[in-house]
Amino acid sequence: MVVAPAGPWPRRLALLIPCLQLLLLVRMVMQPASDLRVAWLPQLGLDFHLGQDGLSLPLVGLTSLLTLMAVAATSLEMPRQRLFFSLVMATNLGLQGALLARNGLLFVLAFELILIPTTLLIAIWGHERSREAAIRYLLYGAASGVALLAAVLALGLLNTNGFSLAYDDLATAVLPQGSKFWILGLLILAFGLKLPAVPLHGWQPLAYSESSSPVAMLLAGAVSKLGAYGLLRFGVGFMGDTWEAWSPLIAVAGTAGAVYGALNAIAQTDMRRLVAYSSLGHMGLLLLAMAAATPLSLQGAVAQLLAHGLISSLLFCVVGLIEAKTGTTEIAELSGLLNPLRGLPFTLGLFLLALMAAAGLPGMVGFVAELVVFQGSWTVFPLPTLGCLFASGLTAVYAVRLFNRVGFGKLDNAKAFYPATTWSERLPALALSTLVLVGGLWPPLTLGWSESVTTPLALHHPLIASLPATSLLQELPS
Repeated sequence: MVVAPAGPWPRRLALLIPCLQLLLLVRMVMQPASDLRVAWLPQLGLDFHLGQDGLSLPLVGLTSLLTLMAVAATSLEMPRQRLFFSLVMATNLGLQGALLARNGLLFVLAFELILIPTTLLIAIWGHERSREAAIRYLLYGAASGVALLAAVLALGLLNTNGFSLAYDDLATAVLPQGSKFWILGLLILAFGLKLPAVPLHGWQPLAYSESSSPVAMLLAGAVSKLGAYGLLRFGVGFMGDTWEAWSPLIAVAGTAGAVYGALNAIAQTDMRRLVAYSSLGHMGLLLLAMAAATPLSLQGAVAQLLAHGLISSLLFCVVGLIEAKTGTTEIAELSGLLNPLRGLPFTLGLFLLALMAAAGLPGMVGFVAELVVFQGSWTVFPLPTLGCLFASGLTAVYAVRLFNRVGFGKLDNAKAFYPATTWSERLPALALSTLVLVGGLWPPLTLGWSESVTTPLALHHPLIASLPATSLLQELPS
């Protein structure tokens, strides 16, 4: 039975939707819109309440951009395109709904909406072990959703001011002292599984490495960022006093995750798994920044979210190009790809830029974010910050080793007849590379968006963090 091709319209529609979202985002930045609020199920505390602030808006833009890049990076020969792009758009809808939600239960619904389409995207269009990866992802995601639902309902039901799940009421909720610790524990479990954070990361390496490149771009660049957003919004924002009690443990977990991810990346023999563990290591920096909770470290956390979203998506995009042309991502089977005649020199140039950004080299967007995180966290957690600095140094080790192995050396004469990448195939990687460079040379691209929101959330105010955040940012390279 021959399945007729879907035609160009599913792809065109999937490209149009995130483009419209980006245009709407520009309008929202220039002229902030008032909240949209419609009574839905008031008996359950559920209102359809959407709104924007400096924490959600940059992540809304990142989600729209990476959805556009993932669709553009999808092969024209992708089977079952109608279903594929429908699931991508459903994932985008869930992410945008969660980021714009101003009601706890509405956030939970959008959070759960993401799970099914992403599971199917992994299972249907993945690699050899995609079914196993999808099942593991689904189980971890279900556990995350249950923990989140329990925590949000507890926040509303135990509030002595009265039952309400509106963000404004959750932010001022008065809870019995004994309940705060375990409610925040549930939130850390829920969002730590989504991020993921070590030791809650069991689904991540397999899911990232077994997904197709467009799906991995979405998972690493956008879906995982919902975990960090939730920790900032619910953990630091709604339960700040209890967050301080948890913060030393969170900082240690972040450092352990950063070192663990970097060491595992060094040991990998497959590029996809290497990038997956690299992404896991960078999540440790996010946890350190949020644990420190100074005005500067929280801005660094948002900058790291944006920077990592761009860099991880670029890495998976370029690895996908290499795999499409060579048929493998095994490092031992690749060498000499910088050869100007029979290799993939242009693609390897983009790969080098992505690896440099992941390693935090100056002039790249990753350097700006990491510098702010380390500067903002040092005065609160000096030893964990040193540990993350060490992990950042290990990032350079596996980046250099990987590029040396695949870029240099001799081509295999029996295999090395690789077709060149076309400009349409390169376009998503080129767009992401441009943003990685612009963000490094012009720090305001990732910094300052959230200052009005994160500064009031700050819990620790040592000397360096007590200075105006804008004055500190002026000291950064511009």
